[in-house]
Amino acid sequence: MTEDIWKLGFFALFVVWFLVRAYYGRKAKAGRSDHKVRPVFESCLVGLNFIGMMILPLAAVFTPWLDSFSMNIPDQVRLLFLVIGFFNVWLFARIHADLGKNWSPVLEIKQDHTLVKSGIYKRIRHPMYAHIWLWVIGQGIILDNWLVLVFGVAAWSLLYYLRVPKEEEMLITKFGDEYREYMKTTGRVIPKI
Repeated sequence: MTEDIWKLGFFALFVVWFLVRAYYGRKAKAGRSDHKVRPVFESCLVGLNFIGMMILPLAAVFTPWLDSFSMNIPDQVRLLFLVIGFFNVWLFARIHADLGKNWSPVLEIKQDHTLVKSGIYKRIRHPMYAHIWLWVIGQGIILDNWLVLVFGVAAWSLLYYLRVPKEEEMLITKFGDEYREYMKTTGRVIPKI
């Protein structure tokens, strides 16, 4: 297949992903916050992730500027990741639906926050983060671009390893032993069977 077809496939995936985020992001703004954490360093890391998940992939789709970073990935591998990508966007929508008003783009406990332990959350505590791991890897492979892949994975790794311990600490503070027990029966980003 030609590069234009791969770029079109990724862009279609990106548009659906963006629409899911916009829809649930609008709904999430309705809840009032009890406790929100957004240190300056984390805000900088979120900015890096914006570059890695929005700017660089779209630059790879719409400009020739990143064409020299090709990895020559076989079409079969790229197609596999495109299919995984559409499943991953479905997962993204399911995660948002399961979280409902509890979702927030920042570390936040809302006034009527509940501990979600059903649906996707039955076996995995942080499926949103699992989704993002698949997304940053998949976008680099579908676009056959090592800069998109490496930058996306590196930026996400920094934010992930900073945020998850803080998030789990906040949830333990809010839900106590209920969250500690939940941690025993679930995986962090890989489902516990």
